[in-house]
Amino acid sequence: MSMKLLFSATPAFGHIVPLVPLMRAAVNAGHTVGLLSSAGFRDAVAEELPPEVEFLAAGVMPEVFSAEAGRRTGADVFRPTPSTIGEIFGGARVDLAVEESVGQATEWAPDLVVAEPFDAVGPLVAARLGVGWHRAGIGPSLPAVITDEIERVAEARYERPHLRPVAALSYIDPCPRQLQEPDWSPGIPVRAVRPQAHRRPKEVALDLPGFDDRGKPTVLVTLGTIFSDPDTLSAAVAAVAGTGVNVIATLGSSLRHSAASRTARADSANVRYVPFVPLDQLLERADLVVGAGGVGTVVGTLAHGLPMVLWPQGADQPINAARAAASGASITVGSAAGISPAVAAVLGQDAYRHRAQEIAADIAGRPPAATVIAEITHP
Repeated sequence: MSMKLLFSATPAFGHIVPLVPLMRAAVNAGHTVGLLSSAGFRDAVAEELPPEVEFLAAGVMPEVFSAEAGRRTGADVFRPTPSTIGEIFGGARVDLAVEESVGQATEWAPDLVVAEPFDAVGPLVAARLGVGWHRAGIGPSLPAVITDEIERVAEARYERPHLRPVAALSYIDPCPRQLQEPDWSPGIPVRAVRPQAHRRPKEVALDLPGFDDRGKPTVLVTLGTIFSDPDTLSAAVAAVAGTGVNVIATLGSSLRHSAASRTARADSANVRYVPFVPLDQLLERADLVVGAGGVGTVVGTLAHGLPMVLWPQGADQPINAARAAASGASITVGSAAGISPAVAAVLGQDAYRHRAQEIAADIAGRPPAATVIAEITHP
């Protein structure tokens, strides 16, 4: 029987893109699929979604609700504590989105809601509409100190309409076991799902000139879509290029330097800059990835069996980088100065690649998104 599945997510690539395989599987299974997120992100994310997905616009963009959380707490939202994260996602974002979200969802009338871990809007919408919901992970589980704080702050938003928080029906987990905390338990049934590196419904045309020496290893440098500060990117590229390898570097966007980070960079003999391109297309050309530790990069890279060097910049990146390093497939560095020796170590020791390939095999054995969609729509 066909159902209406409403996905609810923070308006950011790293929060929405990991949900796309589930959306695609739901569309392919004949379900009606919607995405509830900010109108300001509609155009940016449109190319990443299956064309059948209906966009329900509600709420404000991260720079707005983050600034509001900063105003309320007096904290630096780019170096947040758990309490600040709780206010960002469980407080300010909910306050600036919930009524509009409930209105949109009421008219759309979903049968089921699927929300990512940072999203406190979807569960509240589900409670208001009296429908079930599932939590869909986007990578390694968040520490309980963070999830508890988001839930604690969000819980106060249930009191005004005289509601009680409703537990998710299950946790859809895309994280390979090697990256997950050994004793992690969300307290609800867990459904494993096979993650994928970011891809679009249609491949992006990529004009990437060949390197002068194609026999050298190729390293992909990508800092993601939020923390891609242009100076940080330049330092990372210089450190990698200094090892003598070929470099493909992605230009991203940043909340603080959005204009500067889109500025074109000049290629050199062993460096090629590319615009925002789906990770899946770039990983096919790489032997190693140097990144900041965004969950999409970490999980997508491991799905391709590639090792990493990670330089965390903020948000959940230190958590992801620490777990990737603990898996044996990555090295974490604390500054640009640590990148060159780490790149040399990973390329010079087969153990990192072998470990990444073992994790890739584990990922390949997880149930596909189609299986999970079938389970949650036919319980």
